[in-house]
Amino acid sequence: MDNILLMTITVFVNQLIFIWARTWNVKMIAMNHLKGVLLSGAVVHIAWLVGITIGVVSFKAILTDFEWKYLPVIVGSLTGGLIGSYFGLMEKMRFRK
Repeated sequence: MDNILLMTITVFVNQLIFIWARTWNVKMIAMNHLKGVLLSGAVVHIAWLVGITIGVVSFKAILTDFEWKYLPVIVGSLTGGLIGSYFGLMEKMRFRK
């Protein structure tokens, strides 16, 4: 995968999916809902694999070959994770009121 824009968009969206699925997974665990735990756990795992795969390729290119063109991929991953975490926290705080 050498299309930097596609990789960046993929990891950004993937991080949003990962955070959402992990939150869903924790809720299902708290509710002792086995089917929900298994389904959300599968989504979490697949999202984790996608993110790790693209992240490793990007980091390897940056660290070993000094290909800084992969930096947007790392920034996209970080941004997606931060935005997903922000929305998750805002949802939690909304339910406390």
